[in-house]
Amino acid sequence: MRSNFIQTKNTQRFLDGMGKLEKRGASEACFMVIDGKPGLGKTRTLNSWATKNNCIFIRAKKQWTPNWMLSELLDALHIDPNHMFKKMFTQAIKALDSRYVQAQRDGGNLAIIVDEADHISRKLDLLETLRDLTDHLEIPVILVGMGKVRDNLTKAPQIASRVGQYVQFTPLDFDDCKLFINGISEIPADDSLIGFTEKHSLGFSREMKEAVVNIEKFGKRNGLELVGLKDMRGELLMNDRATGKPIFIPENV
Repeated sequence: MRSNFIQTKNTQRFLDGMGKLEKRGASEACFMVIDGKPGLGKTRTLNSWATKNNCIFIRAKKQWTPNWMLSELLDALHIDPNHMFKKMFTQAIKALDSRYVQAQRDGGNLAIIVDEADHISRKLDLLETLRDLTDHLEIPVILVGMGKVRDNLTKAPQIASRVGQYVQFTPLDFDDCKLFINGISEIPADDSLIGFTEKHSLGFSREMKEAVVNIEKFGKRNGLELVGLKDMRGELLMNDRATGKPIFIPENV
């Protein structure tokens, strides 16, 4: 299986949201919220974009405190953190400012991406710390979660008012499935197999990757250059997301 990053409609929605955020009217509205169920490619998309743009990517922890969060942020900035919150905050401001100047010089973007943000979306002290950072520098903060972030922020209006863009990741449609499967599979699948995979994966890229592994194995074992639904009759394709039971391709397709 190839490690290619595939740009789907979800990716494009994110990029469109970033474009709108950069052109925002209110400079303080520099938060973005990305929501969507697990397995839709949020982390992969944001990680890929962060790497390409030299942005900061950190993963929230359930037990995070402001000190712990700043410490991880400084680690991501390759700065040895002080143990005092005030000094860590100053360190972060200086390091982010330097990174921002460099990004502007290079014509790139800079953002702080917080994955698993559901863990912090009810913790006002953490959100306020992020807000303080953005108030100083107006660097976008992207909160990536599984569906609770947007709802939880309604209880923190001082943060919600700073959200300039909401982006929803949704299940992949047929065209995206085709692009995704044949973009990462060493042996392509025909439309009939892609359609079956879309239906039974429910449009989740995580399940599609599982299907690709089995499609590749079958194709290589049988010397095929293109694998169709009828070719794989009776073969295991993937496991069902809800039940965990194996999904086999019926013999009568």
